[in-house]
Amino acid sequence: MNVTQTDLRKRLLYILHLGFVEARLLALGQKYQQIFDLADAMELLPRYVDECTDENLESIRFVLKNYQEKYPESRFDYLARLEQYDPPERY
Repeated sequence: MNVTQTDLRKRLLYILHLGFVEARLLALGQKYQQIFDLADAMELLPRYVDECTDENLESIRFVLKNYQEKYPESRFDYLARLEQYDPPERY
């Protein structure tokens, strides 16, 4: 993935936004273990918003992939948001 730090920052912030949206939906469904696992996946993202090395990016991919493999029914494809799709201008 060849993106600028500014682009990566936008992607990470959007992923965090989506994580909060998913957590709210999961809370309505009382899926507490999944909320816990989602929080684990999201908690490392803020530290990389301002500076992210290639090694950090691999850690992010690893954590997001593990979450998505554990919960394939999730409608939130965080890896695609990181690697494929540009974040919207407004969300």
